[in-house]
Amino acid sequence: MGKKILIVDDDAMNRKLAGMMLKKGQHEVEAVDCGDAGIEMLRKDTFDVLLLDVEMPGKNGIETLRQIRGEGLGKEMRVLFLTGNEESEVSGAIKELRADGYIKKPFKPQELLEAVE
Repeated sequence: MGKKILIVDDDAMNRKLAGMMLKKGQHEVEAVDCGDAGIEMLRKDTFDVLLLDVEMPGKNGIETLRQIRGEGLGKEMRVLFLTGNEESEVSGAIKELRADGYIKKPFKPQELLEAVE
């Protein structure tokens, strides 16, 4: 049985591509375009995995995860950042906010599927 995955990314093409890749892997996917919408989804529903873009207008991925943790949402959920930046820019946030790692953009289908499994 696949996982229930929430994608939070401001880039429509990234949401579409990741969603298609993950659905092929038999996962259930929801996708939203900003941190606030992601937080709203987590207030209403539970997910196994959160794929969270780091660089977004408004509330970035790190601020979004900080709020998610502060509200106690998704405690059992794996969190993976999506980033085009170098690892050093997200490694501090990964430790501080108990994220499970990151996926470098542009991602390859196999990398994405392996990361969520």
